Amino acid sequence: MRRLLTRAPALLLLAAPAAAQSLNVDVGTNVAFPAPSSAYAAAGAAGVWNPVAAPASQAPLVGLDGLSTAVTLTSLGGFLNFDYDNPATSGEAGLLLDDVQDLGGPTSMVTWSFAGLQDGEYTLFTYAWAPDNASFRTRVTVPGSPDAAVDVGGVWSGAHVEGVSHARHRASVSGGALVVQLATSSGFGSLNGFQLVRAQPFEALCAGDGGGAPCPCGNSGGAGRGCANSVDAAGGLLQATGWASVGSDSLALLGSGMPNSSALYFQGTSAAAAGAGTAFGDGLRCAAGSVVRLGTKTNGAGASQYPTGGDPSVSVRGGVAPGDTRVYQVWYRNAAAFCTADTFNLTNGLRVQWAP
Repeated sequence: MRRLLTRAPALLLLAAPAAAQSLNVDVGTNVAFPAPSSAYAAAGAAGVWNPVAAPASQAPLVGLDGLSTAVTLTSLGGFLNFDYDNPATSGEAGLLLDDVQDLGGPTSMVTWSFAGLQDGEYTLFTYAWAPDNASFRTRVTVPGSPDAAVDVGGVWSGAHVEGVSHARHRASVSGGALVVQLATSSGFGSLNGFQLVRAQPFEALCAGDGGGAPCPCGNSGGAGRGCANSVDAAGGLLQATGWASVGSDSLALLGSGMPNSSALYFQGTSAAAAGAGTAFGDGLRCAAGSVVRLGTKTNGAGASQYPTGGDPSVSVRGGVAPGDTRVYQVWYRNAAAFCTADTFNLTNGLRVQWAP
């Protein structure tokens, strides 16, 4: 038999659960190859790794900060644990990759289920690399994800490569549950672990509604929006949709409540006046620090967005890296005699934290 069934599963003993958050999980024996240290980010985010052996039955998990959560992890199917000291792996990578759950041979299918998650948007990294044979492949599917199934496997190059050491899927969690399906697509299937990175909610800043800095002419706008302009007393509004993930960026910045004029979408490394904003033209400047112009659009029906068409993604145009926090805003022309002698205004700002 290609793999021996080794060692009984281990459960973590935790304190009372707290709020769910991003999680790292090392699946396998966790004896010959214990969990990586909290400094190891792999392809996701650094933080405490949960050692979980297969089979798992509502194994409680801690967050990246080591604090207990309400999240549990359960497996169904497959064999127990297998380890193999691959000569190409070393250090923390070897601790994650060289012990696995043996999923079985051809036609084998295994399900791992997270429960107790906070609802929201997540990026899931599933490590499914076979340390004992570079020809083995494991197919990873996340039902409900907009991302297709991925076959994982190949030669370890010294760094994590999507499709070789892991799969990446976006997932919208509702009801606290997230399911991962694994199938053997060639040889024997393997599962090394997971990283679940929760997308931070987009945070509105520098609203011209009286909650921060005063608008230049007392032209306060609606709640959470920019200062009032000549066509919309509620002011310009910047919102966002999609995933702010460097590896799978689908972030779209949506501006509305503006005149049908030019609109400049831009990014800053900090928020002016700690998020209160500073008077600028007919509105409040929010995106400050090192500034990048993302692109200029022409509003139609008072609205526009970035990116569209062949525009570079926000992460590419903004040059962001995983873990970066950036502030976004829209500057737009407002040529009508309305407030100051300046002929422009701004939407509210939006702070975004970028996931891997």
